[in-house]
Amino acid sequence: MHSLPPLAALRAFLVACHAGSYTAAAKELCITHGAVSRHMQVVEKWFGVNLFSREGQRRVPTPYALTLARELGSAFDNLSDIALRYGNGGRNNVFNVSVPTTLCLKWLLPRLDDFYTRFPQANLQISTANTEQLHIIGHYDLLIRRDISVAEYSAIAFLQDQHCLMASPALLKRYPLRLPEDVLACPRIETLTRPGQWNLWLAAAGLRKTPASLFRRYDHFHVSLQAMLEGIGVGLGPVNTLSAEIMHGRLVPLFPQFTVAPCQYQALTPVSVQKTVLHQAFEQWLVVQGKALNADGDNDVNTTV
Repeated sequence: MHSLPPLAALRAFLVACHAGSYTAAAKELCITHGAVSRHMQVVEKWFGVNLFSREGQRRVPTPYALTLARELGSAFDNLSDIALRYGNGGRNNVFNVSVPTTLCLKWLLPRLDDFYTRFPQANLQISTANTEQLHIIGHYDLLIRRDISVAEYSAIAFLQDQHCLMASPALLKRYPLRLPEDVLACPRIETLTRPGQWNLWLAAAGLRKTPASLFRRYDHFHVSLQAMLEGIGVGLGPVNTLSAEIMHGRLVPLFPQFTVAPCQYQALTPVSVQKTVLHQAFEQWLVVQGKALNADGDNDVNTTV
């Protein structure tokens, strides 16, 4: 390991930066002003720069010190997280999961209370990932991704999906879409991170590519979805992922005979991670939820046309 300054001195440095002075830091740490001063001397000598300047009778952090403190604070947060997850032999029930944003908001969260009912002591820490963040990064116990295979990860498939045309009831009042060709006269929502889906749907419906004038474009699907819910336009959405929106009537599937872009979500676990009881329970719960969706018929696409 590289040489590091004493952790006690770094902790005193972070507190002094946060508190704004040696005196306030001494009070918060329950040590003397002189002890804080000695800690600061250790840190300044190690980094080779003056980290505090004098303002009257006070010693205050320099802009350099505040920047350093922010980075060190992140490092201490990571260290604390590691200690929490691996402490007590890894039995602290902290479980870090990374989930695509839309799947998290519209599929996982509406069902998550069921998991907590079954495992009330579970401590899930869920992070969302946009399209640019879906590559394998970060220190997670489990990642949920679609259509991906990585040698360093074991995979359990739990949810299949496909995309269908959808619209809000408010939009359908303004644009009664009774035939596929009626879509050509309606504002259409497109997601920049999901290129080509509209061309696939138009081809499946036997329609030619249309001019771009009626497209409303957004960067991520969770933004496009909100535009669909607001009635801004008609769009393509994953049927199973949005099953709660469909069940509650906030979105109406259209022309169910035309579906495109099938995909499969998987629970990925780094091979270096030893699965705890909680980890295994969460994987099994995901599989059960995916099967229940099909068994209950939530993924049946109904239409009023």
